[in-house]
Amino acid sequence: MTELRLPPLVLLGQPSLMREQEPVDPERIQESEFQRLLRVLAQCMVHYQGIGIAAPQIGWNARVFCMGIEDDSERYPDAEPIPFEFWINPRVEPLGDAVNHAWEGCLSVPGMRGWVRRPAAIRISGLDAAGRETRSEKQGFAARVAQHEYDHLDGVLFPMRVSEPRWLVPDPVMAQQTEWQADWPSPGARVTPSGALSEIA
Repeated sequence: MTELRLPPLVLLGQPSLMREQEPVDPERIQESEFQRLLRVLAQCMVHYQGIGIAAPQIGWNARVFCMGIEDDSERYPDAEPIPFEFWINPRVEPLGDAVNHAWEGCLSVPGMRGWVRRPAAIRISGLDAAGRETRSEKQGFAARVAQHEYDHLDGVLFPMRVSEPRWLVPDPVMAQQTEWQADWPSPGARVTPSGALSEIA
């Protein structure tokens, strides 16, 4: 992939990150500038060591995100691999009533993790990088990553998803996770590493 000039990350509190993003005109997807922005988005995900990234995180006002996890993710070493994919104008719906928790982080919220509850399985539909209609059913950590990135398109970040403020934890405290009291701050939280899921309520 040709090296591109990469923009800085947009961080929590910046207005452009906190608003609903504009749908993409499908007619634009094949344009060279749109394809260049897709490449920039993908390279930013790798450069900033993410497992997903949404267009507003790099200052691109569009309903677009990409996601994927390789075997050697430094930030989520316990996460299962996920094939790389783009989603344009995605729609997400839960499948069933099952939920789980996980410690989520975000490139746009540096230095923090949050204990976030989400549906365990979803159906996602939208357009791929070529503008074709596509649909996928996702479970496990792939479902969580897709929901996290989809939230960005509505101006929602993971700190807004925690049930209680005490479920937001700075990285230095996460590094001491094995020393926490049992069931603090919630059952399952102490024994669930980043990139893993807990079905304990």
